[in-house]
Amino acid sequence: MSVNINELINSLPIDDDRPESPQLALQQLIQKLGSKKVPVGALNRLWILGTLQAKIAAAYLVHWVRSSFSGLDTKEMRLNETHLKAAVKLLGGMSYLRGAVMKVGQILASYPDVVPEQFADALGRLHFEAPPMHFSMLRELFRKELGAAPDEIFDDFETEAFAAASLGQVHRARIKGTDKRVAVKIQYPNIARTIRDDFRNMQALLFPMRLSSDWENLREQFGEIRRMLDLEVDYEQEARHLRAASGAFGDDEEIVIPRVYPELSTKRVLTTDYLEGVHLHDYLSTKPAQAERDRYGRLILLSSFRLSYSHKLLHADPHPGNYFFLNDGRLGLIDFGCCVALTDEDIDYMAEHFPYKSLQ
Repeated sequence: MSVNINELINSLPIDDDRPESPQLALQQLIQKLGSKKVPVGALNRLWILGTLQAKIAAAYLVHWVRSSFSGLDTKEMRLNETHLKAAVKLLGGMSYLRGAVMKVGQILASYPDVVPEQFADALGRLHFEAPPMHFSMLRELFRKELGAAPDEIFDDFETEAFAAASLGQVHRARIKGTDKRVAVKIQYPNIARTIRDDFRNMQALLFPMRLSSDWENLREQFGEIRRMLDLEVDYEQEARHLRAASGAFGDDEEIVIPRVYPELSTKRVLTTDYLEGVHLHDYLSTKPAQAERDRYGRLILLSSFRLSYSHKLLHADPHPGNYFFLNDGRLGLIDFGCCVALTDEDIDYMAEHFPYKSLQ
């Protein structure tokens, strides 16, 4: 029996519902994930992650078979399409799992030389454009933390989040009886438990490494990552970091740290000033002059060095989503959940290798 190669290729499993553009794919992804709860349980999360890996591997297997019978130009086009499809799947899976898995996606987005460009671009959205969870799933957590519904505590509380990330999402609101606009960050339900589940899975997967000479170093690194993630789900700790950081900059300077409202904050809800501005991508889309870019670059370096040298506080998560380019030309710093208190020895080392005087 003869085999028709074209019929064989055309019979390979292809997503018939693949949208016409990556923008449409991401829109559909956000709508789908918004109504899903964060999955909990170590085995459940491991199964979801394994299924995601299998889907991505299948997409590249299909590409490999098809490209074997294609010309060079067609092969390149199909490889880019496969990268894009796999990136959307990965973005969807990590956004669904959230927590530590989503943090890994944020880290990968910062290393475009490690993953394909399409992956880095898609995962870069995890910094500040992650699909938000439907507010109905967070309302009860809000009641437990502050004792009342958001619209009973705030005026003009927006139930649609304007920002979302790996551990929580942020809503605009106005303090009751005032014109003061604030940003209210609410933690996803059970997200702290998912961190424990994910690290339990990673320890199991890395069990063979216990026999290697690098195990102790690897174990310490994982322990430090776990410690930092545990800090990030403690919004009371983040509030303390914000108050400490605000003392590093005067009112007349070009760097802004949002004020914390302790009476409207708890361990899982954090209320701060709302900063009017845009993220890096939107700022660069305005095509600012080089002198303006240089000025902001200097402010970013100055903010890091000032916090480290003057207040012994290291902002350990300086990704693009944590900088706001304000409408009045100032630089806003947000998300102080991942911070490290520096010792005198740390400061001496930094002073030797990264001189601060050049930025004064």
